[in-house]
Amino acid sequence: MWLVECPSFWDQGLVRPLVTESGAIVLRCDSCAAVWPTLADFEQMEWVEPDEPDWLVGAGVHVRPGTVRWASRPDVEAAGLGELKWRALP
Repeated sequence: MWLVECPSFWDQGLVRPLVTESGAIVLRCDSCAAVWPTLADFEQMEWVEPDEPDWLVGAGVHVRPGTVRWASRPDVEAAGLGELKWRALP
C-alpha cells in the first residue's frame, strides 16, 4: 500500500508505511532515501535520510537493512494511521 507520490522534486517513488526494527511505523519513499518519522513530519516536509552504520531515524528508531518490512493494513491501523487514504499497489 502507498499514501502519495514522493513529494521530493527529484524522485517519483511512492511514500509507503514501513515497520522499523523497534516496531514503529514510519513513512518511507520506496525509491529515494527519504524517511518521515511521523505523519506530522511528512506534513511539514521534514524528512531524514538515514545512513550506515546506525540507520537512525529518530530516538531509538532505526531502518537497518534486513530489520524492516513494508507495513500491512493491520500495522497502519494499529499505529492510528488507518484513516489515511491508502492506495493499493498495482
